[in-house]
This record gives sequence, structure tokens and C-alpha cells, in this order.
Amino acid sequence: MVVIPDSNASLEGLLELIQSNSIELTQSLFKHGAVLFRGFDVASAHDFEKVAQAIDPDLKNDYLGTSPRDRVAGTNFVFTASELPNFYPIMQHCEMSFLPHPPKKLFFYCHTAPSYGGETPICDFRKVYDDLNPAIRSEFEQKGVMTVRNYAGPKKKSKFNLFELKSWEQMFLTTDKAEVSKKCKENGIAFEWLANDRLRLITQTPAILIHPITGNKAWFNHTQVFHLAASVYEYLHIRKYQSNWKSIFFTYFSKLLVYIKKSKNPMDQSMHVLFGDGSEIPDSYVKHLEEVIWKNMAIYPWQKGDVIAIDNFSTSHGRLPYEGQRDIWVCWSA
Repeated sequence: MVVIPDSNASLEGLLELIQSNSIELTQSLFKHGAVLFRGFDVASAHDFEKVAQAIDPDLKNDYLGTSPRDRVAGTNFVFTASELPNFYPIMQHCEMSFLPHPPKKLFFYCHTAPSYGGETPICDFRKVYDDLNPAIRSEFEQKGVMTVRNYAGPKKKSKFNLFELKSWEQMFLTTDKAEVSKKCKENGIAFEWLANDRLRLITQTPAILIHPITGNKAWFNHTQVFHLAASVYEYLHIRKYQSNWKSIFFTYFSKLLVYIKKSKNPMDQSMHVLFGDGSEIPDSYVKHLEEVIWKNMAIYPWQKGDVIAIDNFSTSHGRLPYEGQRDIWVCWSA
């Protein structure tokens, strides 16, 4: 759903629109999965924070996800969407789906649109659930998933491991192991301190979420993000969409990296997803899942000032490779 200004395109006009139509906007968010506000005068991180708080005042700033993010100066709840290199695709996912209490809503804001690519596609994961092969879907429903993440210690992150996104003190914002252990216990994350100051995190969750408000079932896990085979299938689709030499190069480069990584124990991978019983998820399942996601994906170019609200319990988001400066900021609610 797209909301554009009727007459008053000012920030105050948008805030008034949200306040006077809060029930209708909430219903639209649950129905469509996302609402895009376009054409309004949202010009800064502070403006964005006001818009997000108008929709949901319960914003949070604790982040236990994997993408490197920086807080935008002078704000309480606004972060850069990701500091990953521009060639790196971010596969479709519901934010922090591997945690017992993931965010309810996400908000993205475009401060600077890239010159090429860099879209933040969204996908209705209720449709993904419906369109999955029933036998594959049933196996995921029965077994659930186990998410494995391994993090380097402070100042020990490898410069040569493209799968290693950040070190554990960057995620927990502390070098105090006792504090990290406490946060893991509070968030239902099994943890293990390893040699060389590394940290292993394991979460076991259902693969499917029943929406707490609507009752709809949605695909809700990070298999298509963390599974070793996922990047290869993602780049194959990106190559068809962007059709440039970089996408071709990284398709083959990712195949090589995955081939090398598969010689390593699944539990030692930087990121990986297994079935809940510890058995491997076949690559063919991941390929099928990627096909279903791309079939249901909506891709649109960013425009400066865009704000999109996303129901994190039904709708995913991602990022396509890009060129030029890209300033997309994010915040989320409990």
C-alpha cells in the first residue's frame, strides 16, 4: 500500500495523517504487510524517528542481528540499515526471526537513493508459506530450525572470511563476557565460549510463525539467509535481474566460496541453519525456497524521503547490490 500527500506534504502533515488514521493504517499494515509513505517532507533522521514513533511509540535500540549497523548520530533509535559492502546481497528475511521475541514492526527511510540498484525488496512470507512444496513445508513445520552463528572475539575478526559479519562485542556492545552471557540467557540463546575468544550462539525456533493478530501462517526463519547454499541461489536470481558483469562474477565467486566452506563442520560455520534435530537442510530445499521467494518479491526503486513501515511478522525485506552513495536508515519496535 502506498500513501501519498493529498495536499499537505509537510512532516507535520504526515504526522497528523498518521495520528488521525491510526486504526486504518494498522489494519492496512496487517492486510498488505507494508505501507509506503512517499512524497512527504521527511528530510532527516530526526524526522524519520518522529514518523516511526507516531506509528509505534515502542521503539527499541537493542540489536542482536548479524548485519553491521551504526547508530545515526543524535538519535535514540535510528541506525544505518547495514554497513555491508555494496556488492553483498542481503537475502529476504524477517528481522531477527531466530530470536524468541523478534521485532513487531520495521521502519526504513531513504535519505540518499543510490545511483544504481540498492533496492530494499519486500516479500509477503504468508504467500511464501502457501506456495512452498507441501512436503518440504511439512518437514520444516515438524522439525523447526536450528540457527548457528560463530563470532570472533574483540579485535580478532578475520579480514579474509567474507561470511564473518562482525565480532561479538560489536553485537552486544560490550567486552564483558558476563554481560554477554546474561543477554544470551535473557533472549533464549544457547551460547558457548570457544578457544581464541570466539563465541558460538545457537537458537532453536519453529520454522513457521502464526501471526499473533491475524492468525495467518508465515514462513519465519533465516534458512534462505544463513544456509551455506543460499548465496549461490541468491546471486543466480540477482544475475537475471541486474544482468551486469559484477553479478556474473559474484555468482561464480560465491560458488567457489561455498565449495570451500562445505569442507568445514556445520557447527563451526560463521552462519548456518540446520533442521531443529541437527540434520542438514538439503541444498535443493534452499533452491526451491529461493524460487518461491523471488516469485513473490516486490522490488521498487528508492526515492529520497520514502518511509516504509513493515509488519515483521508477515513480510520480509532484503537488499540488492548497488552503486553510488546509499543512505538507508532503519528502526524497529518491540
